[in-house]
Amino acid sequence: MRGILYYFSGTGNTKWIGDRFKESFSRRKIEVDLANIESIEEFEIDNYDFMILGTPIYAELEPKIVDDFIEKLPVNKNNMKVIIYSTQAAKTASAVSILKLRLEKKGYKIMSESMFQMSNNYYFGVGKKTEKHTFNVIKENAIKQVNGVVKSFINNKNTRVHLNYFRIAGAKISSKIYRKLLPKMSKNFTSTEECIKCGLCLRNCPKGNITFENSVAVFHSKCMLCMRCIHICPVNAIRYKGKMIEQTQNGMIKNLILK
Repeated sequence: MRGILYYFSGTGNTKWIGDRFKESFSRRKIEVDLANIESIEEFEIDNYDFMILGTPIYAELEPKIVDDFIEKLPVNKNNMKVIIYSTQAAKTASAVSILKLRLEKKGYKIMSESMFQMSNNYYFGVGKKTEKHTFNVIKENAIKQVNGVVKSFINNKNTRVHLNYFRIAGAKISSKIYRKLLPKMSKNFTSTEECIKCGLCLRNCPKGNITFENSVAVFHSKCMLCMRCIHICPVNAIRYKGKMIEQTQNGMIKNLILK
């Protein structure tokens, strides 16, 4: 068996879980390749026996970049088995249930829907900061959860979540409002004179939203609020609403393959 794991990861959480899936399958002599959907130009689904899709959660649902990826994903006529997982600061979210339906319409067979609570990279906007000791426990639990999902998958057993209709309907509404607000929220980002003009934020912004003008990083209106720019900056020179943000994702951001 050989699998392909497609993921989007703003600050490393979703990629970290993807790496754990790869390790868990590898221990069972099953190869899994990881592919960042930011750089996917063509699909090679036919070369694989199963697929894994990982997404972070923004306002209860997956970001638009994941929606666009699924839209381009080819129809599958062989009922390819799929594992869907999400990462979020809360314990649960609605995305996996919605993604399940979308993938099933394209001929994929969903074997697992999993949700992983991870660190909150937007604690300064919503929720609270995830303390280091708490996150260590969260990661230990996540590894156990990944191993459980992999074991069930290999044994051809489903791993499902059960969310009621009202939860999912509410998620669609909140996500729609959130996406409409993104252009306005983009204006909250600025850079300071501490910026060393290394270009990390510019090269690694998934939306190409950052430019340098008059030697200053400028943020435009295509922001998806993934928070990568804040947590990737080597001198923490990016501000949100004029405030310095503690780079709590320093450990996780290292999981990303940066340009």
